[in-house]
Amino acid sequence: MIKLKNLHTFSNPFVSAASGLNLINNQFYLIADDELFAVAIDKDFTSSKVITLFSGELATEKKLRKKMKPDLESMVELPSGDILCVPSGSEKHRSQGVIIKKNNHAVEYLNFKGLYQELNKTFSELNIEGAIIINEWLRLFQRGNGKKRENATVDIHLDDLLKGKTKISYVKYYDLGLLNGAPLSFTDATISTNRIHFLAAAEDCESTYLDGEIKGSVMGTMDLAGNLLRLETLDLKSKPEGLCTDLENFYVVTDDDDRAKPSSLFSGKLPL
Repeated sequence: MIKLKNLHTFSNPFVSAASGLNLINNQFYLIADDELFAVAIDKDFTSSKVITLFSGELATEKKLRKKMKPDLESMVELPSGDILCVPSGSEKHRSQGVIIKKNNHAVEYLNFKGLYQELNKTFSELNIEGAIIINEWLRLFQRGNGKKRENATVDIHLDDLLKGKTKISYVKYYDLGLLNGAPLSFTDATISTNRIHFLAAAEDCESTYLDGEIKGSVMGTMDLAGNLLRLETLDLKSKPEGLCTDLENFYVVTDDDDRAKPSSLFSGKLPL
């Protein structure tokens, strides 16, 4: 079991549903699936900045907020140094991606609607929760927390996506098994040197929309071809939703599916 250290709680600005994480130039970047902003916070937690992604305001009532939320689920650094925030696609309106520009944190929009229309022909319940870049390819991680448990990765040429093309190059399915009686499903992924690391949560539910009880979680490792190498249980009670690494450590942000409970940032040692 991998031990984790609690580094920070996101109480100011308040974030309760952290979903994506990145570490660039000693700054953590964070998105939450039910907020209209991102957060940039120094690695020593001395200062932070709120980056507005969408205009407007979300409802405070839980069911209505869930219905309205943009559901950004993953962050990946583009070759340009900009940050791409990837939406889940689990509902029709959850297809608006955001690019955060590296120099001034201005935002641009990238619509995933066409791509997700194609992916809905492949998966019975689309729910993209992770993204990595390998050379010129964007690899998306489909979370199999629906009835058919369709955990999978999808490869798309990055330039094609940025130009609005929707060609899917390769789909690979995974059976992650059970943990404490509940099926494991992807919640995020990242790359460290020549390995892919990913998070998977065991959630007692058969819906990509509804939340279930978290029975545990793992961090997994793949090679760059996507071959599964190992799964290691995390010493964590909350649902891990965002993942990034530096040379020695990995970092995880959590979502307790509780609007009153702030998300936390944890660290652990990367597996050898």
